[in-house]
Amino acid sequence: MNKQSILALADHPTVAVTGRVDHWLHDPAGRLPVSCTVLAVQDRMDGPDGIEDSWHFTSQALRYGAGVAINLSALRPAGTVSPNVTASGPTSFARIYSVLNETIRRGGRFKNGAVNLHLDSHHPDAQDFINIPIDRLPWAKRTLIVHDDLLQLPYLNDIMEQMQSGSLWLSKARTDAAGNLLYGNVCNEIFLPSRGTCLLQHVNLGMCCIEDIPDAFEHGMKMLCAIHPVTGVGESGLYRSPKHDRQVGLGVIGLASLLAIEGITYRELVEAWELRLRPIDYTKNQTKADRLVGSLIEGFDRAAAWARKKGMERSLTIAPTASCAYRYVDRDGYTTTPEISPPIACEVDRYSGVFGIQTYDHHPRVEIASEVGYEDYFRLANCWQQSMEATGQAHSISFNVWDTQVIDQAFLEQWMRSALWTTYYRLPVRQQAALDKTIIQQKQVTCDLAADECVACAE
Repeated sequence: MNKQSILALADHPTVAVTGRVDHWLHDPAGRLPVSCTVLAVQDRMDGPDGIEDSWHFTSQALRYGAGVAINLSALRPAGTVSPNVTASGPTSFARIYSVLNETIRRGGRFKNGAVNLHLDSHHPDAQDFINIPIDRLPWAKRTLIVHDDLLQLPYLNDIMEQMQSGSLWLSKARTDAAGNLLYGNVCNEIFLPSRGTCLLQHVNLGMCCIEDIPDAFEHGMKMLCAIHPVTGVGESGLYRSPKHDRQVGLGVIGLASLLAIEGITYRELVEAWELRLRPIDYTKNQTKADRLVGSLIEGFDRAAAWARKKGMERSLTIAPTASCAYRYVDRDGYTTTPEISPPIACEVDRYSGVFGIQTYDHHPRVEIASEVGYEDYFRLANCWQQSMEATGQAHSISFNVWDTQVIDQAFLEQWMRSALWTTYYRLPVRQQAALDKTIIQQKQVTCDLAADECVACAE
């Protein structure tokens, strides 16, 4: 498909194009539409994918504002002795990626690169890794890759403490259909092979009527699959070619906007969806909530069918989408809400060293987080992930854990039983609840991703 045909697909009311893809569509000679990437570092200093090569890989990606997830699980534990060498271990090397991000972002043209360091929970240095003081790793995030024995880990209390403070995210270990390891990206919503890249786009649910949703999902997936083979990523010498990286990521913006317009509450949506997922209890009814669930599931199925037809292995996701959502409006002309979560407030002020002060107003009938409650949001995310999984095309959800939820063993047990793959930010619902609007501060020179967006892809 040629560029004009792709632009025609993009010119559609339910398509929400990410900033990175939009720039590429209008300037294909500019930056590649790589939102983020991942590298599994091998246990050697030199050679392909070795430690030194990973520094070059990280530097090249950050120079163009991409997010970089670095998996350090293959590195030998600190103190391991082999002929003429004593291993430094992943914790020691972690600081180098943080410094790379700081240095390149301060001096580079693009200020929105990000680094997330991943380590397997079975690695002997995992406890040291999660307890690195923030002042030693200020420009990188950390994700611990966990297994079924999470609750039996001897350092479980350390995990809960670091999650409670917002310093640690979790990702369940995952493989593809052939048993090959997959690696989480920067925001933990896309699972990739090493050197794979994220190509993201969203359906603007705020512009959809309920009956429009299946067509909107299929249209969005057609556009993503049309872009996938023609980005030039494979010619970069840095990333896997599309021929060997068979995945894209179609998410949504504006669920809360759609619910406000249609007069459906989060609780009604969740209860209808949970009934759908229990066929023995489900009888079709004509409530709006049930119709919406049916349209969403049909949308997932039709998008997944198209992706499968085009050879994709994974294609459905929920990414953090604030910056993308704020560029779009709903059917009633209000700023679209991000992804599937309720907004913290109906009015948002965003302070950025790049963009200055920007104010956005969501639909006045939008349910906000304090009204919805964390438990119903968790139930919704779990239903959404289960329905994506049923298509065989699921990535993950960047799942924010609200600061109203205590990180304890009961929470981890619930999360492990759920369909959710990852955790993301501690969303500051409590501290904003007394305000009439959300105040989000974004520093131009900082590694911190914001809880409501992926800085790397201007999501």
